[in-house]
Amino acid sequence: MKYFPCELHCHTIHSDGDFTPCSLQQTAVKNRLSLIALTDHNTFSGTEELDSRICPFIKGIEWTTYFGHMLVLGAESFVDWRDAVPDNIDKKINDVKKAGGLVGVAHPFQCGSPICTGGRWEFNVHNWNNVDYIEIWHEAFHKGNTENSRAEDFWTSLLDKGYHLAASYGRDWHRQQKDGMLFGCTYLGIDGEVNEKNALSAIKHGRMVVSTGAEFSFTALQNGKTYHIGDTISDGNTVFSFQTDFDARKEFQSNKNIEYKTIKIITNGRKTVYSGSEKQNGAELILNKKSWYRAELWGTIDGQEQPLAITGPIYTE
Repeated sequence: MKYFPCELHCHTIHSDGDFTPCSLQQTAVKNRLSLIALTDHNTFSGTEELDSRICPFIKGIEWTTYFGHMLVLGAESFVDWRDAVPDNIDKKINDVKKAGGLVGVAHPFQCGSPICTGGRWEFNVHNWNNVDYIEIWHEAFHKGNTENSRAEDFWTSLLDKGYHLAASYGRDWHRQQKDGMLFGCTYLGIDGEVNEKNALSAIKHGRMVVSTGAEFSFTALQNGKTYHIGDTISDGNTVFSFQTDFDARKEFQSNKNIEYKTIKIITNGRKTVYSGSEKQNGAELILNKKSWYRAELWGTIDGQEQPLAITGPIYTE
């Protein structure tokens, strides 16, 4: 399995973006992205103009309502978003699942009314098992972007409740951005060719890593068998291995001073159960029952300490 940099939240002139579908794909190639998901607001129309020979893609849509935005990827038939309200969202998500689609919560703590009406997540989800991922990092990384830490906390609280949920980064890509801004990506752990089918499988199985740029992932070894992000394993003695490429996407870090310092393993309650140098390639731990474990790569951006990459969890029975 290899992890590929992808962007799962993109817009074109078919909604409120400046890109044509073709120019979006061409720009994605220039940005060395392996795959994109086209998620125009409330329409699939732009997907008909995409060309997989330019850049592999997922057909998607961003349900854009007064109560939140929901990313729907890979649905094989139309599910009506127009009557989605806070108290019927579980039924609407079930309809998406029946249509073969995957569901992600977009920017749950984006400013709401009156600045970005509908951008904040206010749907009353009861069955979070039907949600595939939450967009915990959104748009550019800078000191004024406070929504990311709140989204991380929200995701962690759901993991603590026993839900299996992956996390994504969303550039929310509408147009060419000015130089000097730092954008990340979502790495997808894909078996085989990079295409829509295999990318959707990676998302479905939770093989997702959010990153400011570095390629970062981890695996777990138990009784001679290797497990990947998103898998469920037994409790007890486990050897974790870290895979890190600090130079990946380095050319897109603009003029930011990024320094990698620490690798951590985090578990329930956001407890740190391992912390070591960024150069470490493994750790041995005894895992608890009914828990989750994710790896985080920490460092600084222009001197400000923060996580620079976060994997989806591995879970225990």
